[in-house]
Amino acid sequence: MSTQSHAGALAEATHPDDSTELAVQVSGLSAPLVKTLRKTICAKFTEDQTLLYLAICAQKKVDPFTQAYGFPNSDGGLTCGLRIDGMRALAMRTGEYLSRTVETILDPKDSAKIIGARCTVSRKGMTSTIVEEAYMAEYFHPGRGWDQYPETMIRKVAESKALRAAFPDALSGVYEPAEMRE
Repeated sequence: MSTQSHAGALAEATHPDDSTELAVQVSGLSAPLVKTLRKTICAKFTEDQTLLYLAICAQKKVDPFTQAYGFPNSDGGLTCGLRIDGMRALAMRTGEYLSRTVETILDPKDSAKIIGARCTVSRKGMTSTIVEEAYMAEYFHPGRGWDQYPETMIRKVAESKALRAAFPDALSGVYEPAEMRE
């Protein structure tokens, strides 16, 4: 089912039972799992946002509990993306993912100071590797892991950028939470 046909079905679901049934159809999850998702991950979502989140997860074939994320926007929309393991899974499913390396970039004047990260991705059929860098000055923002694990966070950003560049058909428009400021 395409995202457009999901949208049409969304408009038709008016009764809570209809909504749960549609969520089961869209996601392939059981009704109890849909109810658990609504009470936990989607607790702040509207019904339409929950169904959209499930449709995106189903389209990308990722686990809505562990590999994806979503949060409602102030305009009533929804921002969705994939955690780094979900991005890796999609890249691997292409059958063209060979390898990746992620390096921490240290300040040349102060080797204890992390200034960024670099990720190199190899893909079958490409004559050269994809290299992407991410810098703390651009991505660091207090909270959500950055204060406690800055190296891990910046490495996730570099890797997600490299995976997106190497696998645009699978990952175009998909972002890792570490890249988001919200």
